[in-house]
Amino acid sequence: MTTTDGAILAGDEPAVEHAADDDPAAGVPEEHERLGGAFRQASRQRTSRAAWIGRKLGLALDFVLLSLPVPIVIMLPPVLECRNVAQAIGFFAGDSFEACIQRRIDARWTHLDARIKMIVRGSGQ
Repeated sequence: MTTTDGAILAGDEPAVEHAADDDPAAGVPEEHERLGGAFRQASRQRTSRAAWIGRKLGLALDFVLLSLPVPIVIMLPPVLECRNVAQAIGFFAGDSFEACIQRRIDARWTHLDARIKMIVRGSGQ
């Protein structure tokens, strides 16, 4: 019950309209809904920015992980072989450690190139 000035008397509860349980936006003031939309949009932008940075880091990591083993596989065995030759018997006159490494690395690159060409040629069969 209310008084003439509209105040609610003690013991009387105002009629409350309950929002439908299936509507999540029911009962949310319009201002909060607008602000929530702005927060959701900002959150999406942060997420997309983080995803973009993550993709860039992922591509950089992929590049490093794919390109780093190739020089190691091509260069390490000739260096070790030439070092063993230098320690065991030495080089012939006019030969050097660097020249030995260069010859063997060139041979490995040529062999790798020939194998890749053979794989490509045989891929159409």
